[in-house]
Amino acid sequence: MNYSTAVFLINDKVRAIAVTYEAGDNAPRAIFKTFDQSIKNDDYVLVPTDTRHKMTVCKVVDDAVEPDLESSARMDWIIGVVDRSDYERVLGQEQAAIDAMKSAEKNRRREELRKSLLADSEGAIKALPISHVQDIQ
Repeated sequence: MNYSTAVFLINDKVRAIAVTYEAGDNAPRAIFKTFDQSIKNDDYVLVPTDTRHKMTVCKVVDDAVEPDLESSARMDWIIGVVDRSDYERVLGQEQAAIDAMKSAEKNRRREELRKSLLADSEGAIKALPISHVQDIQ
């Protein structure tokens, strides 16, 4: 008997979840167990490993796996869901700041170019008909 899957016989609330460590449709999948009913496809979860700090992040690719109770493969528990909300919020704030800086830089360059071009010929350039066009239909 595979004792790592025995909990599926004891408690109907335990779920089997398929995850991948790599991106892509053909990426290898691993099955983990959890009591967390909120885990869904495309969530990121922390799982135990034998490398680095003994854990890593994987992406959920199937949140409704039927566990193979006859398999001899060990099935570990999901450590937890990775909450990316603060990270996504900070990324959004950073992007807004970058967009504002790019806009300010574009406006500054446009104004500097306008000043340098008009410095010697402002009267002649402003006298051109194109400098007074408001709307062309």
